[in-house]
Amino acid sequence: MQHTTGSIIGVGQTSLFTQAWQPDGTPRAVVIVAHGYAEHSTRYEHVARALVEHGYAVCAFDHRGHGRSEGPRVIVRRFDTYVHDLGAYVDMVRAVYGDLPVFIYGHSMGSLIALLYAHAQQDAHAQQDAHQQQYADQHQDQLAGLITTGTALRLSGIHPLAVPLLNVLGRLLRGARLIPISLADGISRDPAVVDAYKTDPLVYHGPIPVRTLAEMACAAEICSGLLPTLCLPYLTLHGGDDPLTLPEGAKRVQEQCGSPDHTVKFYDGLYHEIHNEPEQHAVIADIVAWIDAHLA
Repeated sequence: MQHTTGSIIGVGQTSLFTQAWQPDGTPRAVVIVAHGYAEHSTRYEHVARALVEHGYAVCAFDHRGHGRSEGPRVIVRRFDTYVHDLGAYVDMVRAVYGDLPVFIYGHSMGSLIALLYAHAQQDAHAQQDAHQQQYADQHQDQLAGLITTGTALRLSGIHPLAVPLLNVLGRLLRGARLIPISLADGISRDPAVVDAYKTDPLVYHGPIPVRTLAEMACAAEICSGLLPTLCLPYLTLHGGDDPLTLPEGAKRVQEQCGSPDHTVKFYDGLYHEIHNEPEQHAVIADIVAWIDAHLA
């Protein structure tokens, strides 16, 4: 296996840390990882190794304000900035790997970024504020498939009816970090995983910025509305006892996804990071098997 690191320039000339794992031979396809809120891409190294063992290249980057990337810690003014950053990274990956099939694997907040990218949704606020459903889905045509875990369509403690108010507060309280929410104990039932998360210097451990939470909640509602227009192969996996992004979000996918090729699977008793649970090998095996089937 080969491991390389680098960087890419995102929106506003922000430098974003990138890394890739690939087999020694020619990869069968490329999997791009979009990590979750407050964490970073290196926490997916074990997932990448498993995929590489099956012949896949794995490419990942740290979102702005996360991990080794530049930017104020976990603050984003507009969620679309994340989507544009992912778009720039996908373009770079395509330039490196040519015509190989590309899958996007988004976890938690990364699931929202991936879903909006698949729809080429360039201005989420404009769409919501104008109550329009005009979007391009050319990125769906360019992807071999989409995978999301801990799909963040229903955030814990945020009722959908409260999203407009939260959005207003986010605009008024720019940069304010007023919401102390502990994430660590909800990520996994494995104490070693939780301890590693708590002591990881690249993980953000402070209170959630109001603006960032508002942007995520708004993006979740927009993604929910876009589900019927999905047409690409889509796999969503969710922990049955996820306390951070509620299983109700995956149930929305199950009920509303428009793709004729979509699979939703729940893992009873598992928490938010199903890829970091004691049952992680079964979860990762399910991801590998799904990708294998869609390359057959």
